[in-house]
Amino acid sequence: MPMDQSKLLYLLLFSLVTLCYHSTACHVTDREALLAFKDGITSDPFGILSSWNRTGNCCTNWAGISCNPATGRVTSLNIPAMTDSIDAYLEGTLSPALSMLSHLSVLRIVGLKQISGPIPPSLGSLTQLTDIALSANNFSGSIPSSLWRLKNLKRLLLSSNNLSGYLPEDIGMLRGLVYLDLSNNQITGTIPQSIGNLTSLSVLDLIHNSLSGNIPVSISSMTSLRYLRLSKNHLNGVLPESIGSLLKLETISLFDNSITGNIPSSIGHLPMLREIYLSDNQLTGEIPSTIGNSTKLLTIDLSWNNLSGPIPQELTQLHDLQTLDLAFNPLEIHTPPAWLGNLGVFKLSLAGTGITGPLPEWLQSAKSLTILDLSSNSISGTIPNWIGSISGLEYLNLAHNALQSTIPTEFKNLVNLMELDLSCNNLSGPLQPVLEKGNSGLFGGFKTLNLSYNSFTGGIPEDIGAMGELSGVEILDFSYNPLGGTIPKSMKNLNSLKEVRMASDGLSGEIPIGLLDIAVMTEFDVSSNQLTGRIPKHSRPLLADGFKGNPGLCGEPLPPCKQN
Repeated sequence: MPMDQSKLLYLLLFSLVTLCYHSTACHVTDREALLAFKDGITSDPFGILSSWNRTGNCCTNWAGISCNPATGRVTSLNIPAMTDSIDAYLEGTLSPALSMLSHLSVLRIVGLKQISGPIPPSLGSLTQLTDIALSANNFSGSIPSSLWRLKNLKRLLLSSNNLSGYLPEDIGMLRGLVYLDLSNNQITGTIPQSIGNLTSLSVLDLIHNSLSGNIPVSISSMTSLRYLRLSKNHLNGVLPESIGSLLKLETISLFDNSITGNIPSSIGHLPMLREIYLSDNQLTGEIPSTIGNSTKLLTIDLSWNNLSGPIPQELTQLHDLQTLDLAFNPLEIHTPPAWLGNLGVFKLSLAGTGITGPLPEWLQSAKSLTILDLSSNSISGTIPNWIGSISGLEYLNLAHNALQSTIPTEFKNLVNLMELDLSCNNLSGPLQPVLEKGNSGLFGGFKTLNLSYNSFTGGIPEDIGAMGELSGVEILDFSYNPLGGTIPKSMKNLNSLKEVRMASDGLSGEIPIGLLDIAVMTEFDVSSNQLTGRIPKHSRPLLADGFKGNPGLCGEPLPPCKQN
């Protein structure tokens, strides 16, 4: 080998050895800081920190630790990084000694559930931090004010703890922040105007706190914002017109607040908007026609407000729309416009919107529908034969209307239907057309079935326990129908039943042995019938109210049977 090549090889090997040497050198200050953190952990049943010991190198042997190979200083603390168990946890507190990790850029201690106490204010001295993620633990107290001064911070994730206090004006100092998630805590007060200084912020998630006051108009300066999530708070005032300045916005989630006023027309100026969740507020006025300009919309949920009609036809411009939920608004639309059938949505909810007359015929051509909710209206007439042509339906709710007919045989074509609620109508005839519907094999077996408060007759079919469509049913409600007959013995084979309601059905005879032993059952109501005999022994606690009104029944949980 020529001398020059040998020298080059020697230098290369020397460099690799030197690099390896540096990568294994754990700085003593950082080691002691990490061991102090471990000392603050009082319980580690899954051995998450089992590799952390005084003889090993924190840079090479300790799980969840990354170092700068040139200096041996810890740059990342990422726990858990070594377990797949969803039940894994650590119990203890977060040691202030972590502030000795002066080169730390990533602090991630997520989902360990039982790490409690305050977040140490001394973490604010770690000026190189870019990522703090302490979500899904049990931290309490206020967010340390020192964290708001970490100029290099990009991501601050503190969701799903028990943090309290308020958001200070200092939050506006985190001008480089990209992701802020404080959701599912107990933060109070108002959203400070200074939040508008966070011009790099892409995600603002404050869902499920106790924030109050107005949405600050300064949000119009947050021009990088893609996800605005402020739902489940106590926010009031109006939705500012300036929201139309956030041209990158993809999601607006403000449901379950007390927002008033109109939906701003500027919402139609958002070309990237995909999701609008404004349900459970106090919004008034009409749905702005400009909403049709946000052509990337997938979901519109405006339910449970005080919006008035009409439904703007500009919605037909939203060719990607999948969900339209306008339920429980006083739209008074009476006859839903036929163009709704051409939207191609998967979910359509017009419950409680003032619909009258028969079921709209355009529904039979709405082949894309999988979820249809027209409950709590004044729909009358029959369930038409064409109902079976909406064969993609998985959820159908026509409860609380004025329908009066038998169930047509074409109902069997709803082979994908898993959730059905026809309660509180005046439907009649036998149960079989519903119970014997087809299924598609993978889907179509009932999960919930509610036929209560109707006029069905003819009893419960004896072979109900052998019907494939009911093999996975969890909620079965036949109550308040003049069915008559007895409780079939085969019903005990429906071993997924959690809730069974057959009150006031004119039932007689005894409760079959084994029915009350279904392992997952939590509710059983056969009150106000003519059942007789001893209630079968059962291991699960059932309320006495579910058996009352049957003079011939006795035994636990009713008074004991009299001896002959």
